[in-house]
Amino acid sequence: MSRVLFSFDGFRRGARDGMPLAVSIFAYGVGFGLVAAQAGFGVGKAVATSAAIYSGSAQLAAVNLLQTGEATLWALFATILVINARYLLFGATLQPWLWSAGPLRAYGSLLLLGDANWMMTMRAIRSGEVDRAYLAGTGTPVAVGWLSGTALGAAAVSVLPRPEALGFDLMLACFAAAMMTAMTRTRADLLPLAVGAGAALAVFQVFGPAPAIIGAGLAGAAAAALVHRGET
Repeated sequence: MSRVLFSFDGFRRGARDGMPLAVSIFAYGVGFGLVAAQAGFGVGKAVATSAAIYSGSAQLAAVNLLQTGEATLWALFATILVINARYLLFGATLQPWLWSAGPLRAYGSLLLLGDANWMMTMRAIRSGEVDRAYLAGTGTPVAVGWLSGTALGAAAVSVLPRPEALGFDLMLACFAAAMMTAMTRTRADLLPLAVGAGAALAVFQVFGPAPAIIGAGLAGAAAAALVHRGET
């Protein structure tokens, strides 16, 4: 049995490919840092939140929920859980390729997993990438960009304009749209998107934005499971 490749060269190539992602993620982190600081987070708390949750969409949703003044622990937990549930699927798609590197390396690499470098790694795997360190390589500059951007945004809130003035309030929507476009390959993939969007609009009208996120995630996931059941 051949030895699974997990080398510095693979890590280096991944880091090189991940650098362009890190630039955009840095700007995204600045936007979150601004929003978090305006919600009363200090620099340390904002950076700790980015490190612990490590999901811009979940963090922005949680901060927005806190700003409503009606957040409960369960609402925050449910919001973060539903939005981040996609990482279970991301990890599952990587499992056949990554797990052969061993649990320590696999779990360590998954700590650096994000939407953008997951897509990059999957594309590399389809192109024949065999070095399992590639994933950690792509994730390292992204993590540095996210955390440093958060720190800068939180620290500079008094001198930078509001996130809306810089267009940061649109970054989450634009990133989600780009992900949707890249992952939609057949007409059948459009049904979960439509169901999720419809559920979000309906729940928003009755319960508000935070439950709308949860409702959209559950409805879209259920529709996707029905559409793609039986596929391998």
